[in-house]
Amino acid sequence: MNNFPFTLEEATDIAEDFEDLIDTDYAVGNSQVFEVNNVLVCPYEDDDKVKFAAYYHDTKDAQVAIKSYMGNEYDVIVFAYNIDDLTNYSYTDIRTFTSERGISYTFPGED
Repeated sequence: MNNFPFTLEEATDIAEDFEDLIDTDYAVGNSQVFEVNNVLVCPYEDDDKVKFAAYYHDTKDAQVAIKSYMGNEYDVIVFAYNIDDLTNYSYTDIRTFTSERGISYTFPGED
């Protein structure tokens, strides 16, 4: 799988395409169930993504969370909370999320 960054416009379009995931549940392993809180445009690099996710968790505001990012490479994450413990959040990049669940989608550059 070619895992490359998106432009801001591409990431925004992808996040909008997957808005229907919000408020749906999915299982992680055999025990934890998460509910999708949001599908978010985020920084591409993993370190920046970790900071973004933590800031989003604290603020619940994607615009505020991404405001400090000065780069121009983006990704999209599915951000979710454990339904039994709202302090326990998880996020998965959209390509991994779709691949693991057999969701067919052609991302930009995958022609």
